[in-house]
Amino acid sequence: MVRKNQTLIITIVFIGLGVLSGNVLRAQQPGSFVPSFNIAPQIGTDIGGAMPVPMNAVGGYFNAYPKPNATLGALFFLNFHSRWTVGASLNYKTIAMDADARVSNQKFKGENTVQYFTGTSQMSMGFTILELPVYAEYLVGKKRQHGLQLGIFGAYVFKSHFTTNAVKGFIGAEPDRIDSDITTPQVMDFSSLLDTWDTGLFLGYEARIFPRIRMGLHVMMGVKDIFMPGSDFFDYKMKQMRGSVTVSYDLVEIFQR
Repeated sequence: MVRKNQTLIITIVFIGLGVLSGNVLRAQQPGSFVPSFNIAPQIGTDIGGAMPVPMNAVGGYFNAYPKPNATLGALFFLNFHSRWTVGASLNYKTIAMDADARVSNQKFKGENTVQYFTGTSQMSMGFTILELPVYAEYLVGKKRQHGLQLGIFGAYVFKSHFTTNAVKGFIGAEPDRIDSDITTPQVMDFSSLLDTWDTGLFLGYEARIFPRIRMGLHVMMGVKDIFMPGSDFFDYKMKQMRGSVTVSYDLVEIFQR
């Protein structure tokens, strides 16, 4: 009886080892695919800010000077096919930029007044935001190490500022009319008129540089004005445009068999 029990136990053990080894071999077969869900902390840097749309609406030149800032966030993605992934990331970041411009007959709308400014001006802006891109990714290459991403993003703005500084020039009630010369800088603060949310298009590229480490390049293009509806002080829209470089580490990987 004891020998029969020992024989049965040994048989069960060998069957279990055979099944386990078979699963391992199948997982290691070239071209085999197992869906997985990943969570990855992410760090990076962003540059960008609000740009005039269309650019030629400023009536002169516009020079932008973005300020790089750190980005902290987390990446979540599901590999549901050997070539396809869906993902989302949640990022906390600050976008800041200075700019200077030489404008001609730049239209400003105030309370019951319209003025035209010709001269040199400076801008300063900053936006602290929580950003949520959602995207689909297609993996290319023999080893599927490169991903092309397309999606949308939404962003909530915690804190923002936008000021313009007319350095020198003249102001008139009509184009090319000189009602007053600007000899000392005049600052106009539009911060209270900025909207608290943004949305737009998301484009990206990611490469797996090590088994668990990814590097990404992303571009976000806002589709709405940074100012609240009805704040038509300018003759053009100001829309967010920024780029980011990120590095993420696949900390948690859950296989779905």
